[in-house]
Amino acid sequence: MSNGQGLDGEVEKELQRLAASNACTERSIAKKRLWKLLRDLRAVDERIGRKLSNRELMPAFDEWHRLSQPFLDPAKTRDGYLAKFFAGLEKVRVPTGDGDTIKKALEGVWKLAPSELPMIPGCENAPESWWRIAALHRELSRLCGNGIYFLSYRDAAKAYDGLSHQSAYTITFALARLGVIKIVRIGDVRPNGRASEFRYLLSETENRVEEDAGFEL
Repeated sequence: MSNGQGLDGEVEKELQRLAASNACTERSIAKKRLWKLLRDLRAVDERIGRKLSNRELMPAFDEWHRLSQPFLDPAKTRDGYLAKFFAGLEKVRVPTGDGDTIKKALEGVWKLAPSELPMIPGCENAPESWWRIAALHRELSRLCGNGIYFLSYRDAAKAYDGLSHQSAYTITFALARLGVIKIVRIGDVRPNGRASEFRYLLSETENRVEEDAGFEL
């Protein structure tokens, strides 16, 4: 297969494998299987650090459709499924594996003592909610190999008890202005839309400096 346009051979094989593993094996499961394929493909995007091109994605769709065809609705055309395929890629908010990553990152943040939270340059007296959200970004950056990661404002709000997703949204932009994070892509407004993409900008080893309780003479 040479449709990859520079796609690594191992990744090319992985796309074929994902298409086959998500193919329909019975009727009435096309929607579920196609959605799982889309989440898997978005996870590949994250791992290789870029979006797969349409040319690279087409062989995966062709393979999925070929294997699934005996179980697909005969009233629906290939073009109809192709439209759902490309439209669905824009709707994926949580790529495969991201839910576990968010959960792990949040569990790590909840356990941090105040002195273990990351610094916020120029805003040492920020509320704890700011420090906790900054810590969540740091944890996600670590778990994603210091690269770009996804985070919804609803998940960000879970870093601090009682915080609303609207407040998390505002705090996120404040942290971007303060140089803690970079907003690579703003996510969708709708609840099930695609999450925003970020990059953590600070040193992962530098923590918050608390006020000194005094010197021992």
